[in-house]
Amino acid sequence: MTKRQRDDKTFELAQIDSLNLSNSMPQRGGTRSYQVVNDGTDDQFVLYGYSRSVARTIVAWIFIVLTVGFLRLVFYWKPHWFLRCCCTRADLAVAQYVLLKDRYQQWYVETVLTINTNPNSAHSNDSRNFVPTNPSSYDSLSERQQADDPDSHRYFINKRWRYVWEEAEYKFKKLLGVEENVKCEYFSQIRPLTVEQRAQKKIIYGENSIGLRLTPILHLLIREVLTPFYIFQLLSCILWFIDEYVAYASCIMFITVLSVIVTLREVRKNERALRDTVHQSEVTTVVIYNPETNEEEQRDIISEDLIPGDIIIIRGSTTMQCDAALLNGNVIVNESMLTGESIPVTKVQIPYYQSSSDHPALNQTFDLREHNRFILFSGTSVIQTRYYGAGDVRAMVLRTAFGTAKGELVRSILYPKPVDFKFNTDTYRYVGGMALIAFGGMIFSMVLRVIRHEPVGVIIKRTIDIITIAVPPALPAALSAGLVYAQNRLKKDNIFCISPRSINICGSINTVVFDKTGTLTEDGLDLQCVVPIIRTYNTTNDARQVQFGSEITEVTNLNWREDETQSMIIVCMAACHTLTRINGELAGDPLDLKMLAFTQYELYEPAANEQSNFDTLFPTIVRPINTPKDVASPLGRFSGSVSSLIAGNIPFEIGIVRQLPFSSSLQRTSVIVRILAKDSFDLLTKGSPEKIAELSRPETIPKNFNDILSSYAKQGYRVLALAYKPLELNYVKIQRIEREKVENDLIFLGLVIMENRLKPQTEGVLKILSNANIRTIMCTGDNMLTALSVARDCDMIPDDAKIIVIEATESNRTPTFTYAQVFNRRVKEVRYDLNSHRLIELDRRSPYHFAISGKSFQIVRDEHPELLHRLCVRGTVFARMLPEQKQQLIETLEELG
Repeated sequence: MTKRQRDDKTFELAQIDSLNLSNSMPQRGGTRSYQVVNDGTDDQFVLYGYSRSVARTIVAWIFIVLTVGFLRLVFYWKPHWFLRCCCTRADLAVAQYVLLKDRYQQWYVETVLTINTNPNSAHSNDSRNFVPTNPSSYDSLSERQQADDPDSHRYFINKRWRYVWEEAEYKFKKLLGVEENVKCEYFSQIRPLTVEQRAQKKIIYGENSIGLRLTPILHLLIREVLTPFYIFQLLSCILWFIDEYVAYASCIMFITVLSVIVTLREVRKNERALRDTVHQSEVTTVVIYNPETNEEEQRDIISEDLIPGDIIIIRGSTTMQCDAALLNGNVIVNESMLTGESIPVTKVQIPYYQSSSDHPALNQTFDLREHNRFILFSGTSVIQTRYYGAGDVRAMVLRTAFGTAKGELVRSILYPKPVDFKFNTDTYRYVGGMALIAFGGMIFSMVLRVIRHEPVGVIIKRTIDIITIAVPPALPAALSAGLVYAQNRLKKDNIFCISPRSINICGSINTVVFDKTGTLTEDGLDLQCVVPIIRTYNTTNDARQVQFGSEITEVTNLNWREDETQSMIIVCMAACHTLTRINGELAGDPLDLKMLAFTQYELYEPAANEQSNFDTLFPTIVRPINTPKDVASPLGRFSGSVSSLIAGNIPFEIGIVRQLPFSSSLQRTSVIVRILAKDSFDLLTKGSPEKIAELSRPETIPKNFNDILSSYAKQGYRVLALAYKPLELNYVKIQRIEREKVENDLIFLGLVIMENRLKPQTEGVLKILSNANIRTIMCTGDNMLTALSVARDCDMIPDDAKIIVIEATESNRTPTFTYAQVFNRRVKEVRYDLNSHRLIELDRRSPYHFAISGKSFQIVRDEHPELLHRLCVRGTVFARMLPEQKQQLIETLEELG
């Protein structure tokens, strides 16, 4: 993207913002001919209202006839011009059409429809259809009829989203699910919908389907042929036939027809493949409330009839057809369709369902992204459901159809974000430059032939013939043939492309961004060692000391019989995970599997008659593999150390009471467990060392913590920290308490060192990219020093290049520059000027690379946007990056071109 294009986009966004501020709070009954929709998102656009004008329409069609249809062809390319010619601006409350302009300068024209939400109304549409079966009958309603009918709603559809007119707010709003702007207390009061409520909502939300209709071949042909290039090619061939260039014109026509046929075949094939992939339908059990009997009923319906607000029963070995909040129990799902990782994920019940009124989080606003650990997303496969108690596993439908996570994914395929590649810009510049040359040649040729008194027919043919020589009419056919050939070559290597036109611009890619774990390095991790904490007593100053012990490579070397800390390390490594058994096989994160194997423990899920030791409330149990299973349990419970329990004559078993899943924003995962024969519960936590140290008691952390962590990170190891905390809470509070209230004041236990090897092909691939002058970047959620070590090992950063770390903190938001792994040396290559807020390069000859953490990246992006582009140009390692920060980095790189 050029500087001028960026300036134009900035001006457009500023214009949108000014429209939003000037027209944000219109009074009901006022006049509003435009508004800003989806403010601050990628789908943001300005909306203008229009109504048809008979006089303007007649005049427009007169000119279309006079131009022999050429003006209508121009209107086909520019539909917003046609709307402006045939319609006049109107208040959005009565507009018949809306004109949309998005933040990428794209225009859309949509028709405003009307629907009646009263199922018994004569004008109501079939509740099974998303769009009214006969929209024209609703459009014919007079404005007075619509105003007098409270069941009448106006809406339009753009990119598969439905936007409904809100009379109270006097604007169009995107129709979302039931989670829109609701507090968490909403889930404590929900109950199943009645039949009448479902019927009314079905009319509003429409069918729960992501079905894609195949575009008719005639429409595909018109769309492909009626482009400026093909029209120009058609006119050129007609001219050549008139001028008796029959052979050349016939060849061009044959190649063009062949390329169009092949292109249509590929488009239809891709459409059919996408339709077959995304369209699914299942029978779902929905819970319905009967007000006459005041009881709940269960009915089996097809998934297309689901609506937001439905309470459904979740069963194993099914696929979710909607986004739903889990109300009770645990569900193990496979989210590989959405994330690409086929690791089982455990979803836990939402803590607000049927909670007491004093729950501290009830006043929080419910957010799908923040509460995703409670959400079953559409397209994910349900592997197992678990609920240890009476009843079924229930969930409440939040979003349906294209509003779901799967629907958003399909929308991104159908309506990709436009990317302004330099290749496209250069193509248009080339054609435009050649057209200017041809225009000059046409004038010169015409003047010269007029002077020679040549016949008029010859002058016209020879003059027009010049532009067919300067601007190659065969260019579209050549490009299409090249695309088909390239697509076939890619297909041989099992590389598929749903947008063939993107193949041409692949050659202009100049930057590739890699993740680290599983991309540059192997998926599996080898457990190198455990570094436990040792607590000693210093008789000299009468104080306890905490220090790291020696590396432990075998669990038998841990002094668990006498040391409580090392006993808890075993418990934490064995139980702090989300592993599960699927068809008898242990499944889950490979890292968790390695840690469980190291402890020589086993995980099993007891049947109902095996739960007596745990009051029938523990779904998962972890215990040593070699523990005799026929030893009787003690009659009473007693308090004691974990080491004494392990060494005792009773079965040592750990019951996992509650799981607090991993969150990238929190950088940790936790479980709450109760050890058999122990009266209290324990919180077990593992995560990034920096975060665990922040949450732990200072007196439990060794003074050389940072030095030890750095020493392992510099060697490229992945480091995890372990901690625990005894909990003096009862079972009810354990299930409802917020994780932030228990994940603090932890007792630090030690470090787990994992070896993450480079993939064999990593260095070769990076060398190929480097030789092609393609820049490589690492963007990872791992530790900074670990990422720098891997970048050095794979030659992403050469050995002779310096690494400059950019740091900015909450207390000191001014960016500082330091050499990585080198202290007390002033950076000579760059300097940041506080007055002008500019990054000044002092030494352009010395090779250097920027490295930055996620926290510093966010501060730079918010406080120093002028530095962000320079950072992205020179930045090579981005560590501890959250998913949204990774997306922001990619968007910034795209802006830079």
